[in-house]
Amino acid sequence: MPAVHNYTVEEVRTLFTETVVDTFAGSPEGQAQLNRIAKSITNESLIKRVKSQRETHAEIAFNARLADVVAKTPDSVAQFVAGKANWIARHIAAKYGDSEA
Repeated sequence: MPAVHNYTVEEVRTLFTETVVDTFAGSPEGQAQLNRIAKSITNESLIKRVKSQRETHAEIAFNARLADVVAKTPDSVAQFVAGKANWIARHIAAKYGDSEA
């Protein structure tokens, strides 16, 4: 297994200034690469994935709870479904905390 090279801050700055020049985004490929660099630096993609994953899990939990409501108290289904957004938000906050990601 090859050794992992841990870059220093100075090496990354040098690499960045030598690679990303003013004309870097002059082509669609360059722009796409610049977008990937920015997302990597800001963790934008990771944050979106975590948020989406949490929403998916909350949706699954909501559907399971909805099945219980339908089976046990069918008269309250409309009210339960009307509060779906709040239920999902509370579920995410309870399960993962109030942090953004």
